[in-house]
Amino acid sequence: MPEILKTTDFDLPVTDEFLHRVQRGVRRRRMFRVAAAGLAVLAVTSAVAVTQLRPAPGSVPAASAAVPDVDRFLISYIPTGVRIDEQGSSSTLIIRSDGTDAGTPSGPQDLNVAVSMRRFEQANGGSYMWITVFRPSTPPSQPVSATTFNGLLNRHLTGAIIVENFDVPAGKARLTRTSTADNAGYGIVIAGTDRTVITIEANLRVPADVLKAVATGLTPA
Repeated sequence: MPEILKTTDFDLPVTDEFLHRVQRGVRRRRMFRVAAAGLAVLAVTSAVAVTQLRPAPGSVPAASAAVPDVDRFLISYIPTGVRIDEQGSSSTLIIRSDGTDAGTPSGPQDLNVAVSMRRFEQANGGSYMWITVFRPSTPPSQPVSATTFNGLLNRHLTGAIIVENFDVPAGKARLTRTSTADNAGYGIVIAGTDRTVITIEANLRVPADVLKAVATGLTPA
């Protein structure tokens, strides 16, 4: 080591300009650290906010499937292996005040009955079951009379064998058969609480419990 470094004080001149630059550098480093810390906090806060706003998997409700209907009644039960024909049918029946058939033209005391039907069909297109709603048409201020309602109901019960009576959401139901023969088919006639008459008919292979399940699933819309 040179002798001059051992015996001589090695002082550098410190000027005001040098001190000013050092202090300015310290302030810049402090500002940078504060800004960096602030950005980190902001990033964490944003991530938390996004996590809170994002719906949890499965929390979005699925769109409910449309339930088929027939004249203000929902068909909530469809037997396995069959489908409902998308094209329903409608017609008009003209009856007398006692529910008997009036034919055409109608008289001043006759009533129009709106007849709406939906058909269940098998995979091959064959008919499986029919739901028909008979709704007498009267002015809004005039309810369907008991005479007319009972007459319309008896149109579908006369000659039938009533096997069972039971309650369903649409009204009072009767399970019927055309005869006591083993191969006789079943049907259901419902006296609606709104004084409509609903019939459920099927081919001979449809068992009674399936008809009853369809009747129980028929609910006012």
